[in-house]
Amino acid sequence: MKRELFFLRPTLLWVLLGPILGCMWLAAVNYSNNLVYAVLYLVGSLCFVSLFHSWRNLSTLQVEHIRINSAFVGEEVRVEIHLLNPDKHPVQGLFFARVGEETGLSRWPIPLAKQGGGSLRIAAGDSCRLEVFFPAERRGIYRLESLLVRSSYPFGLVWAAFRVPVDVVYFIYPQPKGSLAWPELRPSGDEGVPVSSRPGDDFAGVRAYTPGQSLRHVDWKAYARGRPLSVKYFTGGEGRQLWLDASQMLRLPLEDRLSQLALWIVNAEKEEISYALRLGRSVLPLGIGPAQSRRALEALAVAGLGTEEKQG
Repeated sequence: MKRELFFLRPTLLWVLLGPILGCMWLAAVNYSNNLVYAVLYLVGSLCFVSLFHSWRNLSTLQVEHIRINSAFVGEEVRVEIHLLNPDKHPVQGLFFARVGEETGLSRWPIPLAKQGGGSLRIAAGDSCRLEVFFPAERRGIYRLESLLVRSSYPFGLVWAAFRVPVDVVYFIYPQPKGSLAWPELRPSGDEGVPVSSRPGDDFAGVRAYTPGQSLRHVDWKAYARGRPLSVKYFTGGEGRQLWLDASQMLRLPLEDRLSQLALWIVNAEKEEISYALRLGRSVLPLGIGPAQSRRALEALAVAGLGTEEKQG
């Protein structure tokens, strides 16, 4: 991925170090103290040398791929980053941050936490995959415009950093919670109601696996013997259908309504029950599986928020 805006900036350590060095300089000038002069020259040379080391530390680092995963409110939004260090020297002390609207007009970067905490080191000629995360606070649709990669190696006096344009959209879904029992399941084929079916108990054969199907009925034994990935299917179960309609829950506040619908969607996927969803004038047709749940949860995430995307 293309890098942009490589820059060097002083760290907050200078808020403390600057006044101390100023006082030392005044003392050295007023009292002609050679020892203080020596300390000042030493610190000054370290600061000068750290500029070159900080620049070299990130000069060849490459960000190959970035992926961001949607999450529920109250969970963590995880960002997967693939890095490559083609240099002959290791890359030390890596930190990551994002630019978001919460930072205001200054668009100051918001740090991303790394699993296990601390900074990251990549050996010479090595690559790595890591996950960083930040809390999912409000539901909605967001856009991660760029990722900031930075390091204050070796002395913590200078931030060396560059930005990587990402421009990836992700969703924060409503928190799945509620106390209502889900609507009554109706037999499949009722007029005006979407049809869904739950498999029975009689084994009827296998079919080729298609992406998005549940892994619960995958024939893993056949796959281990080198056969193509296939799914067992059963007959004998009575088809059932589930209709989720937000207009039937008007006595609840909007956020509580969306959270209850999110809980029903999660439970319907676990139980392998097909369902349809109505939100105002928009209708999500009958479906089942992860793709259906993703579409339904995305619709809940933006319900009542308008069409503009938030910047994250």
